[in-house]
Amino acid sequence: MPLIDWNESFSVNIEEIDEQHKRWIAMINDLHDSLLKDHTNDINHTAVKTMESMKEYVRDHFIYEEDYMRVINYPDFVGHQNIHCKFYEQISKYYDDLKANKILLNTDIMKTLINWLKNHIIDEDSKYSIFAQEGDSSSHISQFEAIRIRGG
Repeated sequence: MPLIDWNESFSVNIEEIDEQHKRWIAMINDLHDSLLKDHTNDINHTAVKTMESMKEYVRDHFIYEEDYMRVINYPDFVGHQNIHCKFYEQISKYYDDLKANKILLNTDIMKTLINWLKNHIIDEDSKYSIFAQEGDSSSHISQFEAIRIRGG
């Protein structure tokens, strides 16, 4: 049984970003399932593997999201980017520490991941979503997609 199910409160009304957020939920659910199995070696192996995926996901997702915020000229871009940087550092540290067996996957790590999902997506990401909707969001999305296709 998943720890977290996707619901519309997580939606930022941008299909690709919503799909990326769904992947984040799936990774959290995978880690939670590992904790429930309670086999220490399996938990550590799965935790390292999943945390590595999370680290890659966070990097790629933040690049995508920040590119979008640039296109819509989001006024709090720098503040949002700083939040991203701090979280990426935290995920990287968890990954490094898990890989070096300095820490084990535990409920504190899970709480951090869940709180990020709930607080960041619902509170912070919804701000740029609302900002985009107040403007011509279909134009923003089309412009953003054109830039992404060109590789810029």
